[in-house]
Amino acid sequence: MRAYRRLFVLGLAAVASLAPAWPEEPSSAFTLPELQALARAAQPTLESAEAAIEAAEGALRQARAYPNLELVVGGGRGRPRDGGDSKSETVIELVQPIELPGLRRWRARAAEVRLEGAAIDRDVVDAVVDSTVARLVYETLLAERQADIARGSAAIALRLQELLERRVEIGESAPLDAVKARSEGFARRREVLEAERSLEASRAALSLMCGDRLPVGFRLADTLEDPGATPLPNDLAERLRNGNPILRRARNAVEEALARTEVARKEVFPGFDLLAGHETELDRSATNVGVGITLPLWNRNGGAIAEAGAESTRAEADVRALTRELETALVQAGAAYRAALAEIELHEQGWTEAAKKSLDIATFGFENGEASILDVLDAQRSYLGVSLAEAESWAGLALARTDIERLIAGPLNPESTDETR
Repeated sequence: MRAYRRLFVLGLAAVASLAPAWPEEPSSAFTLPELQALARAAQPTLESAEAAIEAAEGALRQARAYPNLELVVGGGRGRPRDGGDSKSETVIELVQPIELPGLRRWRARAAEVRLEGAAIDRDVVDAVVDSTVARLVYETLLAERQADIARGSAAIALRLQELLERRVEIGESAPLDAVKARSEGFARRREVLEAERSLEASRAALSLMCGDRLPVGFRLADTLEDPGATPLPNDLAERLRNGNPILRRARNAVEEALARTEVARKEVFPGFDLLAGHETELDRSATNVGVGITLPLWNRNGGAIAEAGAESTRAEADVRALTRELETALVQAGAAYRAALAEIELHEQGWTEAAKKSLDIATFGFENGEASILDVLDAQRSYLGVSLAEAESWAGLALARTDIERLIAGPLNPESTDETR
């Protein structure tokens, strides 16, 4: 898995210098699938994966090819022992190596498995790109929501500050209240600056992921809220074991190691050479045919067999370890999903509404002289915290769903996805 991440990071670093930027002009909102398609088109890692597939296809063609016919031609001049003129001597020989069918079949099988692995590698890169884009989209949506909440809170603080300043001028409030309101206003403006910096960083990361092909003022068509959020299905672990591309690649490595082991074992058996030749000597000419055979007396390929067997054992152990690692990640993502869903239920039951109502009551009371500035500030902080918590809960749900869908290599609820189409 680390190798895929390293390859992916290198590809992402190259995008900024390779991909042309789009014109800076307003555009329609981008959906998540559109952004994922842009990101896939901009990743050099996918081009590398396609080249690996072509290389594996070439290796497969080579593995299926028959050995070439060899032509040996020799000659010279010689003189008979009893004297006489010198005459030319020629030797023409054809050699056709013949491999055992089992060796060639298993060599081709190993090449086929390698080709299957190259295709899975491409699926792995696709999954990494899609998952990364989805996370960046939801992080950007959260940053937008945090910036909006911060701006709204700053606007309320400014309104209170202006109101208190007028009351101080006419003697209805103490100057200290105005100072408190002014200090609170600066704090809220600082929160706006931090939220906008975070939003700018998220948008820049998403644009970079898409090869800097997004216009400066791009918008996102998706939202944090998911009205169709449901409890997790019960078959996630099975779907992970059957569909996760990284796990499929590990199993493919086991098959490739087994095929290589069989190739190493078949190479122990001798091959044959069919021989046909014609010789012209000083006083005679001859045509002959024969069969050559390799005798495995000194080298029975024991080292290659041991190496291939060890690789097979290692690949099988990697599958078991990777399965445990991915299942652990799935359990963690599922726990995060359920926790976010439970928090969202609290907000839907009236938590956010109660905090907003408390702020409205405190603000109304302050404007009518029935509440202090401290009551308003306390209600405002409470509402700000609850609003941010709700946005973070929705973002946590979306990010957990993204992790789960990456692990199971498919939508969380395929039925609902089909209905929306």
